Amino acid sequence: MNLSTLIALIIVAALFGLASIYLYKNGTCGACPDAPNCNGHCSRDNKKAIKKSLKENAEFKEKSDMIDDIIKKHKV
Repeated sequence: MNLSTLIALIIVAALFGLASIYLYKNGTCGACPDAPNCNGHCSRDNKKAIKKSLKENAEFKEKSDMIDDIIKKHKV
């Protein structure tokens, strides 16, 4: 084992340690966009519930309709 291998192992161990600390602080959904609404387990049911609540939101419906209209105009 030479010096470059030892340095690479130290770097990999440091990155693993930092990733472990991040997951411990933020849970398993720390990097997902739904992290504030997530219970720490990114499950399919949780995502479905979030999508359903967004679809019921009037502002979301309005923006979604506007996006659909723009897409229809540009398809022609």
